Amino acid sequence: MMEEVEEKKVISISPLSKWKRILIFLGDYFATFIVSFILFNLAIFPLAKNIFSTEKQSLKARDYEIAANDVLIKDGLIFRSSSIDQTLEEHVNYTFKVFLSYYVFDTENPDPDNPQYGHKAENEVISVFYNKHLTKEQYFADFIKENEADNMFDINQEASLITMKSDYKALLSNELLEVDDEDNYSTNMTNVRDHVFARLFYIHIYENYIQKNDLVIDGISYLGSLNSAKKIYQGLNWTVTGSALISVVLSWGGFFLLYPLINGERRTLTMSVIKANKLHFKTQKPVTRGLIAIQSFYHLVFCLSSAVFLPILYFGISYCFNLPLLLIFMFISVGLMIVSLFFILFNQYNRSGSDILTQTIVIPASEIDMLYRELNHE
Repeated sequence: MMEEVEEKKVISISPLSKWKRILIFLGDYFATFIVSFILFNLAIFPLAKNIFSTEKQSLKARDYEIAANDVLIKDGLIFRSSSIDQTLEEHVNYTFKVFLSYYVFDTENPDPDNPQYGHKAENEVISVFYNKHLTKEQYFADFIKENEADNMFDINQEASLITMKSDYKALLSNELLEVDDEDNYSTNMTNVRDHVFARLFYIHIYENYIQKNDLVIDGISYLGSLNSAKKIYQGLNWTVTGSALISVVLSWGGFFLLYPLINGERRTLTMSVIKANKLHFKTQKPVTRGLIAIQSFYHLVFCLSSAVFLPILYFGISYCFNLPLLLIFMFISVGLMIVSLFFILFNQYNRSGSDILTQTIVIPASEIDMLYRELNHE
């Protein structure tokens, strides 16, 4: 008597396509970002500003910066550009023009509209500083010989005897009075600024002397004032960082925890739009709430990459990239996104990295209906 062999029926279901799987991630990611952006700018950061008095702290930090700049101004190293609340960079840009005026003009008051311009000893700020603090005039002359690329200066052994050649004086004196925007500087003017003044000011004086030895005028320390301002700014940066992270976490919680847990199919918002479901990879059973909660933490890591862009309306893009913790999250998140994308593109079942780690698969809702019909038919 022969035994009957039970024939097993194989049900074939297709995973969601690669592009739809990527679309689900992008849809949920950008929805989370938009809500995070709104939360940060309209609720979280405005509330943090009131709690931590950030505006008062910012003004206090700015006062310290002004005090630090005043030390350099009183020492004669820089000149005030236009108003007391200008930044150091703005003061230095103006000081370069004053410095250049010493070489391109032969009189002390060549232009009534710019009374500080002219051939005055105080305007040669580099030489004045060397004489006062370093007593190395010869070093100053040697530096210009080595770094002045276009041979614009006549250089003797003493700094006080360094002069600019007449052809360049005529060109640069006109430019100094006519051109205000540094983006429109001629090549000659840019070379004097970058190769002579900026290197002497920022490297040999600012970095090698002031940053190492400090400068104290009327009992006020330059580095002390600057460090006080930096401490306040660091606290403000942490307020911005914390507000951005809280905004992302709240938005993530809504899209990847609350919404999937309260709808019967355990879908995210974009999965509901595309009509896709997530199943256990081996059993093809619907995922549990516990697994949704676990997988949501993978999405939190991805969503944190957007936190660095949330303060852009308040502070601009350059400030955002000076928040170190948010930058770290961004680099980690983007790296993991690339890895996850790699898995989707080259995995047979179009599973992302988080799908593989949690043993899940995303399939079209139509495939679910077909699977259940087949199972019920059996």
